[in-house]
Amino acid sequence: MYKRELKLPSQYKNNFYDGSIYDLVFLDLEWCRDFHKDGLVVQKIFGYTLTRILEDSNEQYIKIQFIESSTQEKKIIQDILNDLQSLQSKYFIGYGLSTSDMFCLRERIEALDFIPKVESIKVLDLQKTSQHPDLNQGLNNLFAYLGIPICKKIKGYYVFRNGIKVLRKEKGYEAVLNEIYEYCLEDAENYFHIVTNWQTQFPLVDRHKHQTINLKIDPRSEQRIRSRRGAALQRPS
Repeated sequence: MYKRELKLPSQYKNNFYDGSIYDLVFLDLEWCRDFHKDGLVVQKIFGYTLTRILEDSNEQYIKIQFIESSTQEKKIIQDILNDLQSLQSKYFIGYGLSTSDMFCLRERIEALDFIPKVESIKVLDLQKTSQHPDLNQGLNNLFAYLGIPICKKIKGYYVFRNGIKVLRKEKGYEAVLNEIYEYCLEDAENYFHIVTNWQTQFPLVDRHKHQTINLKIDPRSEQRIRSRRGAALQRPS
């Protein structure tokens, strides 16, 4: 597992919403295509970035984590769910977080037989809150619209297309992994500039208008998973 954790000095101002900056958690999930022998294409969770401001030290905490083998996907999803559970009282922020990211996570939760302990999270989706006739969709466009300079060497599609090279440890996968890390780190280092610069272009966000994303699986699926686990425990070795 590829994992980096950083703590950086921060002097950000909350010009984003009517709550505490310490209750904001930026979350971004990365996934890639995995081609199965039967021709089926599955979107697998490849990694994630999480960053927030620590209340005790006022530092910005950043965690970036990727799997380095397809066999590690279940472990990273468990890590994601553990973070969601420990921070479930916070507001999670991301561009398209309530749709694409959470849709993919829910699909993988059920496919890999998870029963999440966290039932729901509160989301403030930047794609929905930043709707403006002069603003094209995309996180990079939002950064530019708010006057936040970014110098990315690769685009987001690079992760989607090349993540499989890491999972299969193809030639040059280390370079791919480092490129993706730098891409995610630049986003993470700039997320809280969005919080500071928000009111230069948009009205303050009402935290009570957050979306509630349900992570609890269907009761029939939960019963199936528990039955399968019980049968596995009773199976003679």
